[in-house]
Formats: sequence, C-alpha cells, structure tokens
Amino acid sequence: MKHRNHSISHRMTLTIIGVSSFFAVLTMLVQLVWNYQESIDKATADIREYSESILPSIAKSLWDVDHSLLSDLLSGLGMMPMVSSVNLESVDGVTMQLGKSLGAQEDNQTSFHYPIMYQEQRIGSLTVGLDTNKLYYELWQQLIIIVLGNGLKTLLMIYLILTMVRLLVTNRLSALERFANQINLNSLPKLKVPISVVTSQDEIGHVAQSLQAMYQRIRNDLAINKRQGRELQQQQNQLARLVDERTQELNWQSQANQLLAEMSLQFLTTDTSQLDECLADACHRIGLLFDVERVSIIEFTQRYANYRSFWSCESQAARVQDISVDSVAVLAQKFVSESTLVIESIDFLEHESPTEYQALRSVGICSIAAFAIKNANELLGLLSLSMVSRPLNWNPQKKVMLTQFAAALNELLLREEKERQMLSLQQALVSVNAQLRVMAETDELTGLSNRRPFTHTLETLLQQAKPVGLLMLDVDYFKSYNDTYGHLEGDAALRLVAQALKQCDVLPQDSLLARIGGEEFAIILEQITPIQLEAIANQLCYRVAALDIPHRSSPKGKITLSIGGVYLPLDTSVRGFTLSEVLRRADICLYRAKEQGRNTVVIES
Repeated sequence: MKHRNHSISHRMTLTIIGVSSFFAVLTMLVQLVWNYQESIDKATADIREYSESILPSIAKSLWDVDHSLLSDLLSGLGMMPMVSSVNLESVDGVTMQLGKSLGAQEDNQTSFHYPIMYQEQRIGSLTVGLDTNKLYYELWQQLIIIVLGNGLKTLLMIYLILTMVRLLVTNRLSALERFANQINLNSLPKLKVPISVVTSQDEIGHVAQSLQAMYQRIRNDLAINKRQGRELQQQQNQLARLVDERTQELNWQSQANQLLAEMSLQFLTTDTSQLDECLADACHRIGLLFDVERVSIIEFTQRYANYRSFWSCESQAARVQDISVDSVAVLAQKFVSESTLVIESIDFLEHESPTEYQALRSVGICSIAAFAIKNANELLGLLSLSMVSRPLNWNPQKKVMLTQFAAALNELLLREEKERQMLSLQQALVSVNAQLRVMAETDELTGLSNRRPFTHTLETLLQQAKPVGLLMLDVDYFKSYNDTYGHLEGDAALRLVAQALKQCDVLPQDSLLARIGGEEFAIILEQITPIQLEAIANQLCYRVAALDIPHRSSPKGKITLSIGGVYLPLDTSVRGFTLSEVLRRADICLYRAKEQGRNTVVIES
C-alpha cells in the first residue's frame, strides 16, 4: 500500500507500542512502589518487634551495669537484616554504639527511638538505624527481572496483534483499494469486488458489499441523471416565469419597506401636537401603496368606534360617521384572540353575522382588512383598509407588510397615550409635592408652622434692613400639667392655647406664629416698635389666662404663659448677630420672665 507511514498497520504498531509501553512502565512503577513499601513495613515491624522484646532485658542489664549482656543483646539486634546502626545511651552517661554513626549518611538511614524504662523510671534510650541502601539494591534486582519479563511479553503481544491485523485487515483493505482505483465515472465499466473480501461476514466484508452496492447505484444514477437533465430544462423555463413574478413582488416589497422606514422615522420625530396631520398623511400613503379605496384609523372609546383619521380615493367621499361597537360585536370579539381580520367580501357575513353585515354595508364597505391596535391585551383601535366597489385583492405578503405598518402606528398611538398619562402624573406629583411641603412645615398637633419655616424666616429677616421683633412663649408648669392630667389632656390644652394665640386680633397679618418645641411657641413680627411688641406680648398672656384652663399644680390655678422677647431695631449693630445668638437672647428674657413669677413678659430692646 502507498504511504506506509500513514497506513493502519503503521499507526496501529505505534499505538500498540506506545500504549503497551505506557502500561508496562506504569505497572512496574506500581509494583516497585508496592514492594518498596512492603519491604519498609516488614523491616520496620521486625525491628520494632525484636526491639520491644529485648527492651526489658536491656533495661535490667543497664540497671545492673551488666555490659557483657548489653553487648550481646545489642549485637543480636545489629545482626538483623537492614539494621545499619544501634546506639544505646543511659541517663548516667553510659553509651554503646554498633555499626554506622547516626549522624552520618542521614539520607540512607531511618531511625527508630525506644525509651528504656525500669520500674516505671526512664533510665536511657535505644536508637536503631534502618539502612535503605540494601532495600534499594534489592529493588533494582527486582526491576531488572520485571523489565525483562514485561518487555518480552509486550513484544510477543505486539507481534501477534500485527500479524492478525495484516491477515484480517490490511491485505483485504488493499484489495478494496485496488477495486476503488479501477472505478471511472466517465465510462463506468462493469467491475466486481474480489469474492474473498465480499463473502466474509465481518465489518470489512460489510464495507465491501456496501462499496459494490454503491458502485451499482452510481451506474443506475447516471442513467437517471440523463433523464432528469431533460426535466431540469423544463423546470428552468418555469423558474424564469416565477422569477419575473417574484421580482415584481420584491419591487413592491422594497417600496413597502422604504415607506415603512420613512413612516417609522416620521413617527419617532413627530410631536404629539401634530399627530393628526401625521396620521392623515400615513393613511394617504398606505392607501396608495396597497391600492385600496379607503384607509382609516379607528379608536374605541365609550362603546363607539371613532374615526381618528380617514382617507379615501373618492374625491367626493364624505367622512364616515362613528358607529357603535355593539353593532360589530362579533368582529370586535375576534380581535381579542387575533390581531388581523381579512374579509375579502362581506357577502359571506350576510347569513352568519347579519348585524355586522348591515353595519359595514351602511358605511359603503364591500371588503375590508383590519389590524388590531392594542396596549397589552386591551384593544385600543384598528387600522382598516377597505374597498367600496370591488372585492379586496389580498395575499399573505400584504398581510405581513400591513401588520408591520399597524405595529408602527400602534407604537405611535401608545406614545401619545403615555405622554398624556405622563402629563397627568406630573400634575398629580406637583399637587402631592405641594401637600408634602405644607405637611413638612406644619406642626401636626396644633396646625401652626413648625420650627423649619420659623428658622428660615428669622434667618431671612436678620439679613434684611427691617426692624424685627421675636417673642418666645412657654406654657407655665406644663410638665406638672401632664403629670397631673395625662398627656392626652396636655395635647388638648396645647391645641387650645395655639388656637387662642392664632385668633388673637392684635397679631399683625404678616407675623409668623410657630410651635418650636413641646410647650414652646415663637412669634416673628416685622415692621414693629418696642412698645407694640410689649403690648402684643401682654395681650397674648391675657388671652391665654382668659381661657381659664384648670391647672391644680400651678400657683395660678390655671394655664398661663411666660413670654421673653427681643427687639432688633434697624439702625444698630445687632444686625451682625447670628440666628443662635438672637434665640439665646430671647431665651434669656424668657428665663427672666419665669424667675419673676411666670405669667409675665420680659422684653429686651
């Protein structure tokens, strides 16, 4: 056979040699490791057993200082196979050593240490060295025997296998090669595979039979090909006609795709305020492309089908009036599960759905193709193409294309709806934010302003050139009131005090009354004089005392106020004060009012 380096026998030879060698080496390594470990374990066990058996005698001899017996015992231990050294050391300095020194050739020795005990007292130690060189020598001898045995066995196996391959495979494949080389597809002579190869029932025999059958099929196929050549010519003529028809369809498809791309881009850039003009233009262009007489975009609102946009090729055609959804309920129900509905002639509906037939006939439609416009599963409207003079000429290509136009319109109308919802949501958010701002600046218990607007207003006024008055109000003995009457009554009392302060007619309209602490209130007054500020403070004390809210824990017998105030004139250096400094001054005045017996006003001007 040609290319022997690539033949099956050559590759099989290399494979068998490689695999056999690999497993032979692996087997030898495993066996050597096993023998080595077994030898180590056996030698270790023998040394340990013998050493442990003579340890009592060694201990007795060492205790009795019988050096002669010790020497005999250690000599017996040193004569054991693979023992390279024996070393005995006692606690009183007696040392005996046989064989190699333990410090030399440490890589070739394995040491075993045994304590020497006598009467439960350690009197020395025994160290036995195992010489691994002897073990390695024995392993090398075993390796030579194993290599020779496995090598001969592997070579014999390779020879037998290659002989069988040559007889059963290689020679028969060569016969098949010679048969294949004789095949000529131009003349196809009558050939046969050798009988010796075909008659065998193994895999090569089956391949030979298949090759013989394939050759016969090739001869038969050649005759068939000639006949099919004539038929192919006829089919080519038919294909030319189909190509012309398909070219026309592709040209229409290209125009439709171009129009869809232009409309999609227009839908993306069109402002929703100009949506009606955009829809009217889309209906016109779709009608011309699909060669229909009417195009309309219908929206369903309040059980009516409203015409959002309408186009007709009839110059005198009037806009179709809206119709009730109930009159076309059967057709509308179909759009729940389907997206398209094509009726090439409404005459089919005359007996099956007379109500729908009359509704369509009343608007002059004789055939229609409608496509659903949906938001999720909700039917929003339809894109309708209809004819009034003849049945609709429809095909699957137009159906697919118009579905894409309907999808583009669907996105446009959904964008309009989303923008409408977004505007409504923005208005709702503005309203909610206003309510939240009021809630954030209002004291929940009294309904007055809280500390936030109070601090902001005072900081603003301190930066302006205006006279400002600040009053700090505190309910007297309010903690005692809560302890006596309870917190619920305390909250009710605070609401009454806040209401009295709020309704006091002496407060200017531009003043700010706020609750800034538990029972503490504050008032900011603009454009005021010191006299007015003190008069207002006294009037507030009077109004709260006039409420006559009982307070058993107060010397006054009722709820009263203490007020501390600060007047900040226009033309003094106090304008350099910070917010905290002004509040501290007002708190000092409030503290002085409490020291003076409460229900009192102290103003600093």
